[in-house]
Amino acid sequence: MNCKICKSPSEKIFEKIILQKHPTNYYKCTQCSFVQTDEVTWLKEAYESAITSLDIGLIYRNNHLAKEVKPIINICFPEAKTMLDYAGGYGAFVRLMRDEGFNFYRQDDYCDNIFANYFDVTDTDIKKFDLVTGFEVLEHFNDPMNDIATIFEYSDNAIFSTEITPKTNKEIENWWYITEETGQHIAFYSEEAMQLIAKHFNKNYYCKNGNLHIFTSKNLSGDQIKFGIEKPKFLKSFFKYIIKKKYTIKRKSLLEADYNYIKNKLNS
Repeated sequence: MNCKICKSPSEKIFEKIILQKHPTNYYKCTQCSFVQTDEVTWLKEAYESAITSLDIGLIYRNNHLAKEVKPIINICFPEAKTMLDYAGGYGAFVRLMRDEGFNFYRQDDYCDNIFANYFDVTDTDIKKFDLVTGFEVLEHFNDPMNDIATIFEYSDNAIFSTEITPKTNKEIENWWYITEETGQHIAFYSEEAMQLIAKHFNKNYYCKNGNLHIFTSKNLSGDQIKFGIEKPKFLKSFFKYIIKKKYTIKRKSLLEADYNYIKNKLNS
């Protein structure tokens, strides 16, 4: 089997039982260490429910991501006006970000839009966004390079979240992120694979906290990397104040405007 990222040979490293019924081999690329499963035959079954029973961290994750992503946008993409959350699930992240004044829309082909209704990609004429996010989605891709290409059709700048593979095969085999019980995680990325993806799409690649991955056509400045991505911890209060003042973008919450917009829609 060849790697779905770099086309190099991949070697079997272990076997799991997907959905408690489908024996499946896992393969690791000999060059970029990307990990993939056998040919996927169980996706329809796996997506009978778009949000799995094991995704009990959904609320915490969206709150955490909103907190982490705000400084990335404000510092690294201050010019961004329109944003899209790709495969945005119930729309919780979009609602949180709109409440903070970020003009986000939501896209998802498999999940009902509960929290960001009226602010779906189908509700706007915008075709090209200034920024796209895709959280806990890369590991679901059966054809990663084509699927990522689809995301870049929405924007030249993207922020993804996914966990980087552990170093050893044994660690990968016992890794909680495999979640063979649900069958939705079928692609697992190493740092080398991320670098190759960036090169393929002619993007600069930056990583925050090991699980937030930024692909952009921009060349971020040293200050943008330091304060938007690396977040240095040891700064005197005076410098923290100066930095915060320099990069703070005053945003008005869209909550009231969205409420009035939806109300008008309902009465029209």
